[in-house]
Amino acid sequence: MVDMGGTTQRARRLADHLFAVLTLILALSMVVMLVLVFGNVVLRYVFNSGITISEEVARVCFVWLTFAGAVLAFRARQHLAINMLMFRLSPRAQKGFHLVRQALILWVLWLMIKGGWEQTVIGMSTVTPVAGLPIAIFSGAVFFSSAIMGLMTALDLYVAALTPATQENVGVFCTSVDSVEEI
Repeated sequence: MVDMGGTTQRARRLADHLFAVLTLILALSMVVMLVLVFGNVVLRYVFNSGITISEEVARVCFVWLTFAGAVLAFRARQHLAINMLMFRLSPRAQKGFHLVRQALILWVLWLMIKGGWEQTVIGMSTVTPVAGLPIAIFSGAVFFSSAIMGLMTALDLYVAALTPATQENVGVFCTSVDSVEEI
């Protein structure tokens, strides 16, 4: 594997901190959803009233929770992949296959970035009925998650391109892990 020195370690620590903050935001989002939805149910059944804003805020939290969770799963390589074929190839073929696959992923993410941005711009002039939040907050989640995953994919392509195709480096060319122990 390619060693880039102290810069790589600093970048990795920064990424670890940023992803820890993202994890904290996900946890807080889950708590907000739980409190709003459960509180609204209790208020409706017990006091015959409710929090009018709770459904919209919970929906925003859920959308961001989903897309931010996808970013975390992408980073941890916990998404679905079938590595049966990859393990049967030579290290050189694995590297080539990985580079092509990551280029395709980067292209799809670019389409999502572009579409997410266009929908975010369109949604800035429309607001939700109760909270008055711009509808762009939903498509902003697509833009955010796709941009972060695109950056991670581009960095992975860079590292994979510089990594020699040897047997000890084949882990670099896998996009997911097969067991929890590999994480």
